[in-house]
Amino acid sequence: MYVLHMEHPVPDYEAWKQRGFDPDPLGRRQMGVTRYRIGRKAGDPNHVMIELQFETTDAASRMAAALQQMWVGAQARGLIGVPQLTQFEIVEDAVL
Repeated sequence: MYVLHMEHPVPDYEAWKQRGFDPDPLGRRQMGVTRYRIGRKAGDPNHVMIELQFETTDAASRMAAALQQMWVGAQARGLIGVPQLTQFEIVEDAVL
């Protein structure tokens, strides 16, 4: 499985979640996302971490390209700070 891990600051978490994430502007399911997680940085609730999980590296790469395009407009409108995006292949996953 493959994961896109991204982090960026937002001016207001609740507003970002309602207007930026929940409307799903890129169509996560159609882009191949099988699972997602959202976290907030301890001590800074307006710094978000999002992980999107995929079955294939191609799907993850397509989503990464779409996100980077979308972020240009979001940054210009002040909706998000500078995002960091990393793609990982999960090689081990365990529940303890």
